[in-house]
Amino acid sequence: METRPSRRKKRRGRKLFSFVLFLAILGGVAYLLRNTAPVQRALHRHEAAAPLPDLPFARPTITSAEYSITLSAVQNGVPNNVTTMVGADYLTNTARTTVDSQVGGAFTTTQEIHTPEFIYHPTADPAAPWTRQPRLPETASAFDAPAFIPIVNDIIDQTLRDSVQPTSSRVSTIGEVEVTLLTYVLDRARVPEIAPAIYARVPWLFDVPNATTLTVEVAYDETGIVRHLAFLVDPPQPGTGSDATWVTSYTMDVTSLNAPVTIIVPFNAVDVPAGTP
Repeated sequence: METRPSRRKKRRGRKLFSFVLFLAILGGVAYLLRNTAPVQRALHRHEAAAPLPDLPFARPTITSAEYSITLSAVQNGVPNNVTTMVGADYLTNTARTTVDSQVGGAFTTTQEIHTPEFIYHPTADPAAPWTRQPRLPETASAFDAPAFIPIVNDIIDQTLRDSVQPTSSRVSTIGEVEVTLLTYVLDRARVPEIAPAIYARVPWLFDVPNATTLTVEVAYDETGIVRHLAFLVDPPQPGTGSDATWVTSYTMDVTSLNAPVTIIVPFNAVDVPAGTP
């Protein structure tokens, strides 16, 4: 006849076996799911970005684009942010810009349409015709050029690649486009030496007092076109004195390329003298 201690020993053995079996099943499921996207996101792991090629990317043809540029600044200690949203059709040389400005708690919005011959502005009365003035050579806009959206080589030049490795890098798929994101954290004092392309592009970021580092984020697709670009300095001390303005960050986000951009030109506009804002 089986004794009570032997029965307890068998029960402990069965519990131990069940526990080991449970751990084995759990480990097997975890192993099978280890490379799935949700698990990788939960573990904060991403596919590492491949190194940039030695040869520059060849610039593809860009027929149209929609993107935004945001400048964040401190003016006499007051936040001052300006976002310019651009829709450009490079085949017809037509562009639409909308500028949202924030100075402290005040917000303003302005809009403008460029064609090769004219610049159009809406009037204060939404029902009234837009104003139209001839477009002079000095009124050319940088937004008109497809090259305004840079190739990654225009930002991460060979000098920077030879000097510093990215602080982080990863590859992700946005829509059907594979996008590589590189992040650099640079000693701001060394940027003119190790990253002259960055210094030339945003020299006003180097006027910010008490800032010691510059963070660079650049995301680009398989063709080398930049889809997201950010330059950020560490927070400065609030400005004092007359008209002390410091730009503290620059951000560009491209939402579409080579997709139809609808720009309705108000042909019933009222003419105004050339040079009138």
